[in-house]
Amino acid sequence: ILGALVSVIIIWVMTGILVYAAFHRLMNDEIHIDADIMIITAGAGVGVNIVLGKILHQAGHGHSHGHSHGHSHGDSKNINVRAAFIHVIGDFVQSIGVLIAAYVIKYVPKAKIVDPICTFVFSFIVMLTTVSILRDTVVVLMEGVPRNLDYNAVKKDLQSIEGVITAHSLHLWSLTTSTCALAVHLTIDPSTSNQKVLIAAAKLMREKYDIYNSTIQVEEHQPTLSANCEECQRP
Repeated sequence: ILGALVSVIIIWVMTGILVYAAFHRLMNDEIHIDADIMIITAGAGVGVNIVLGKILHQAGHGHSHGHSHGHSHGDSKNINVRAAFIHVIGDFVQSIGVLIAAYVIKYVPKAKIVDPICTFVFSFIVMLTTVSILRDTVVVLMEGVPRNLDYNAVKKDLQSIEGVITAHSLHLWSLTTSTCALAVHLTIDPSTSNQKVLIAAAKLMREKYDIYNSTIQVEEHQPTLSANCEECQRP
């Protein structure tokens, strides 16, 4: 996770430097460009990034068919490969921008302003491609609720289990980008089997929400305690 975050930060820093340099050249009219050198350099960059992108894509795709439930190590590797792939895509897009600008300048020498303009446009595209990686890494690091889970839906499903009266103190948090954990207290009717409810709740979380890391506490419903419990009264 930290590796993916660092990779995104490096992309943003590099993009910021490029944008600053392009803005400086534009404001000071310091656009001195050798189109041939630009074409050779950008062309080499495009070729290298295509090779790297293919290697990383195959690595990520091959790993996705590994373990069906994905352990934290595998998921960490997967997001790092994804971040590295996004990094390569960013470099590829920048190289394409430079290549386009180089060809325009080569055949229309007076259009040197195209270079900083392409830098602005393609830098914006690169920033957009990294937003999802940054969001996913921050959610995991902050132990936020996974984006693919609806807190209220999970609570409603738990309360729909036969014998369950209320579900309270429900907590959902991300362990990795594809693995989350759950902790909840279930108050049940005294005539209901604790073990039966526990098994049903764990099975529901596994089969419907793919949650295998769960801590479920089952307790008999006591009206007096429930009436004075703030957690129990929350919607």
